[in-house]
Amino acid sequence: MNLNEKTANETKLSTAEQSTGLEREHAEFHNSYREENIFDDIRFLQEIYKEKIDITPEMINRDFINNLKVLGKKIYFFILGLESSLTPQDYIKYKFDFIQTNVPNASPHLFYLAWNGLIKNDSFKRLLRQKFSLTRFSEILVPKNIPAFGTKNSRYRAKLVLAIEDMEINPGGVIRKKGRMLDDGSGKIMQEGIVWLSNGKGVPIFPNAYVPLNQAHIITIRHGKSVHESGGDNPEFVGSGKWDTWKGNERISGAIGNQLKPMGIDTARELGRDFKKLINSLNKAGYPLWKYPQVEPVQVYGSESENTEETVRCFLEEAGYPDITFEALYGLNSQKYGSLTHLFKNDVYKQMLEVYGHSLPGNDDDKKKAVKAFFKNRFYHFPEGESLIEADWRIAHSYVDLVKKNLGKRVALCDHSGALRVFEAVIRTLDFAEYSSIKEGQDSIIAMVYQPGHNVRYDYLQKKGILLRNEDN
Repeated sequence: MNLNEKTANETKLSTAEQSTGLEREHAEFHNSYREENIFDDIRFLQEIYKEKIDITPEMINRDFINNLKVLGKKIYFFILGLESSLTPQDYIKYKFDFIQTNVPNASPHLFYLAWNGLIKNDSFKRLLRQKFSLTRFSEILVPKNIPAFGTKNSRYRAKLVLAIEDMEINPGGVIRKKGRMLDDGSGKIMQEGIVWLSNGKGVPIFPNAYVPLNQAHIITIRHGKSVHESGGDNPEFVGSGKWDTWKGNERISGAIGNQLKPMGIDTARELGRDFKKLINSLNKAGYPLWKYPQVEPVQVYGSESENTEETVRCFLEEAGYPDITFEALYGLNSQKYGSLTHLFKNDVYKQMLEVYGHSLPGNDDDKKKAVKAFFKNRFYHFPEGESLIEADWRIAHSYVDLVKKNLGKRVALCDHSGALRVFEAVIRTLDFAEYSSIKEGQDSIIAMVYQPGHNVRYDYLQKKGILLRNEDN
C-alpha cells in the first residue's frame, strides 16, 4: 500500500496544504508523532507479525508523519464525540466503522501507530479518562446513601454476609438468629433468618430461597488455573487452606478461547466443596440458598472464555447444584491483547527490549521494568486489540447491567481477576492507582447485594484466613 498517495487522495490535500496549514493545524500533536518513535513502533509490529506488513520504516517521511497527525486528530474527535450513554456493543461497532471509514485500507497497523502516538499527548489521556471513567457506574451502584439517624438495622442493610460486629446492638450484644421482616413491596410477610457459619460469618436470608424483589444477590468466584496464564509467580489455591506457587512465564491469555488445566478443574472442585459446607449449614437451618430439589436451574454468568463456564460448573456441581443455565457475556471478557494473544510473554518482553531499549533510561534492569510497564499502561492500545482503560470501562458497564437486570434473583458469576478488580473499584469508588494492583484469590467466594438507591454491599463468604472448610472437615 502506498500510504502517502492513499491518504492524500482521500483527504484531497495538496502538497502545499500539507506543508503549511496542516502543520499549523496539528501543532498540538507535534510531540505525539516523532520520527524515531514511529520507527520503533513499526519495528515492533514487524517483530510481532513475523511477516511483511503493509508499513515499513522506509516509508517514514514528512508526509507520512503529517498523515498520521490527520488520523490522530480524527481519533481524538471520534472519542470526543462519544455519548455518555454509549454501550460497549455500540462502541465496538462505532470503532470498527471508524477504522473502516477513516483509516487507509482499514489498516490496523496505521490505527495502532496513530492511537499510541496520541497517548504521548496529555489532552488525549485526559479525554480517555473522561470518556471511559468508572465514576458513572459508581454513582449508580454507590449513591452514597446515608441512613437517617436511629434507623434500625442500618449496619447490615442489604448485605448477604455478616460479621459478628454487625449484630452487636448493645455493648456485649446478643448474636441473633432472626433478622428483619420482609419489606420489598411484594406484599409478602416473612421473617429473615440469620445462619452463622463455622468461619464466623453470618448469612441473613429469607425462607424458601426467596430474594426480595428490590435486591439482586450475586455469588462471585474467580476462574481457576487455565491453559494460557499471564505468567509470573502467583500463589495458587489448591484446596482446604493449602496454597502452592507456580513459576515460569506462560503465554499471554486471550479474552476468549482459554480452558482450564487439570489443576484448574481440581481447584474449582475444591472451592465447590468449600461452598458445600455453607450450603449444608443453610439447608440444615431451613434456609436454602437456592431451592432444592431445584425447581429451576441456577442462573450463572461469565465471560465468553470457556474457563469461566468450566469453573462455575465444577464449583456448583460439587456444591450440589449440577443443573445450571450459563450465559456468556461479551462485556465481561478480559482485555483483548490482539495479535499478542497466546504469544510467550517473555518473548514479547525480549522483542520490546530489542526495539525500544535504546531509548529507555537506566540500566538493564530498569529497561526490563520499563518494557513490562507497557502491559500496565492503561492507555496503550495493543495491535488489533484494545487498551486497558477501554476494557475496564466495558467490564464496569456490563457488570452494572447484570446486577440491574437480576432484581429478585440470586445468581452466580465467574470471571477473571481483572474483572473482579473492576467490580471492586466501582463498589469502593477507587481510582486506577488504587485498584490496578488488586488480585482476587482463587479461593475467594464473594457475595454482593445490589438494591437501587442504596450502596452495593459485598463481603467474603470465604477467603484466605476465613475458610469455610479445613483439612479435618
